[in-house]
Amino acid sequence: MSIADLRNKAKRALLDGKYKRALGFFEELHKAVPDDVRTHVKLAELREKTGDTAGAIRDYLDVAHSYAEQGFIVQAIAINKIILRLDPSRTEVKERLKELSDERGDDWAITTITSTDQAALTDISNKDHAKLTFERTPLLSGLAGEELEAFMDSLQLQHVPADAYIYKEGDHGSYLYLIGMGSVRLEIQDAQGRKRVFSVLTEGDFFGEYAFMSRISHTDAAIAESDCSVLMIDRETFDQWVQKYPAIQSTVEDFYRQRVLARVLAITPVFEGVPPEARVPLADRFQLKPFGNGEVIVREGDPGHTFYLIRSGRVKVLTRDILKDGEMVELGTMGDGGFFGEVALLTDKPRTATVVADGDVELMELTRDDFNDIVSTYPSVRKVVEAYQKQRVQDTIRTLMKRNVS
Repeated sequence: MSIADLRNKAKRALLDGKYKRALGFFEELHKAVPDDVRTHVKLAELREKTGDTAGAIRDYLDVAHSYAEQGFIVQAIAINKIILRLDPSRTEVKERLKELSDERGDDWAITTITSTDQAALTDISNKDHAKLTFERTPLLSGLAGEELEAFMDSLQLQHVPADAYIYKEGDHGSYLYLIGMGSVRLEIQDAQGRKRVFSVLTEGDFFGEYAFMSRISHTDAAIAESDCSVLMIDRETFDQWVQKYPAIQSTVEDFYRQRVLARVLAITPVFEGVPPEARVPLADRFQLKPFGNGEVIVREGDPGHTFYLIRSGRVKVLTRDILKDGEMVELGTMGDGGFFGEVALLTDKPRTATVVADGDVELMELTRDDFNDIVSTYPSVRKVVEAYQKQRVQDTIRTLMKRNVS
């Protein structure tokens, strides 16, 4: 029987709830592809489901050690939690993780690994690979030895089946979440009531920081794309850790800023054509610009070469009515996800309106050069901006005509 046939039969048996039959297929799969860690995890799960606790622990230990030695620390922690649930005396994984964290040394002070760094991992030893990739999860990058052990103990493990909600919009942000195994998508509802995916996360990523850091209810929803093992940190535990290790809060706040912008991009029509996985990298192109109440952000007639996206707050848009001695006319207001300055991106013309902060506002600024880089990859962005530019010209003319007629 081919591996593909085995996988199909195993999947069918799982869906039918025939765990003993599925166990047999996964045993065969593990023999055929012993380095497939996900298959090994599923095999351990099925041993547990069918009552073979000792066999499950044995397999989970093998998986956890494999994850740890390869530097996949969050996955190893998640498996460790399962092992300790089955047998609290089995502390081998915790001890190995402590050893690995101590072995990193000061020379490995790297906070994250990006996709462009992966090629650099091919020429280093397995031990150094583990030490380096320990830093895949920024929350763990400053912890070692006893601190790491205490942090692991404070985490709560939750299993979430595929397509189930981890939290819904409106749920209180009581936890910070860390993905041990599986993947999670974050969704938000746009102004038209449509659900939009603004981020897809995988093992080692954390989420829920927007509501958690703001101490508010969730404005998005987190859904398991596959069966997930999620590690959870409650508010009291997090606050205690921040007192000891302030860098943890800085790390979460950095991701908070990225995700807030990715969320805004998801509800902004300009970026509808940008795939969800590209929005966080795209967010890095923007610069945060805060403005106070009444402060002029752009002035009609001034030169401009930047575009603004409203991250939070509101702005007023005004223009001069040349038929009434240049009197200022309010064209409208915009809030979260609104944008302006698109003319500067498309032409060298001066600003066509004045925009003023209506209360405190946080804007994200994008330069023309960065915009051009983006549209070279996602041409639909330019088309949407052009369409909005034309529509706004028409709306401005209509507003002024109505005012002058009256």
